Amino acid sequence: MVKPFNFSSWLPRLWLMCGLLLFASGCIQRSSDKFSAFSDQPPLATREQWLLKARIAIKTPKDSLTASLKWQNNQANFDFHLSGAFGTTYAHLVQTDDFASLKIPDHAEQKANNAERLLSQNLGWHFPIKALSFWVKGLVSGQTGEQVTRNPEGQITHIQLNQWSIEFKKYKHFQGYLLPKMIIATHPDIRIKLVAKKWRFLES
Repeated sequence: MVKPFNFSSWLPRLWLMCGLLLFASGCIQRSSDKFSAFSDQPPLATREQWLLKARIAIKTPKDSLTASLKWQNNQANFDFHLSGAFGTTYAHLVQTDDFASLKIPDHAEQKANNAERLLSQNLGWHFPIKALSFWVKGLVSGQTGEQVTRNPEGQITHIQLNQWSIEFKKYKHFQGYLLPKMIIATHPDIRIKLVAKKWRFLES
């Protein structure tokens, strides 16, 4: 005589099997998402044309400023625009092959060969824009004396360069790359906090 099928005795096993299948499918999906996010992407270090929109807070011993940042980069050239409410310009710094220019409210446009020198002379900001263009992408700048600390996943968590201390607080996927969401750069004369809002990598 055939014993009737005892469904209740198999129910826990069935739930266990379903759970394992769901877990496995979730792992496969996450793996696939990770692969799709990074496959066929040019190396980040080669992406030298980009647009970054962020919130930035700058604090010095004499002043402090919170602003929106629109930073368009093209290799060694860039357009660095700080603005406040209703689009009011705080500072507009442009570096071209020939010169750097700085526009600030109620002042005549200033020009020089070096953008960082312009900021230092006119606003008192020792702002490492060249190095920062690497740091915002989670890359080392390659400058002499740069000391780098990474987490087990290989992401930069801290950089020490001369008197600069740079902390990488968070990472987030932007346009297929894992990039710093927040970095805090401190120096005896200035503190910079940058929170990335939007990245767009441009074609050459």
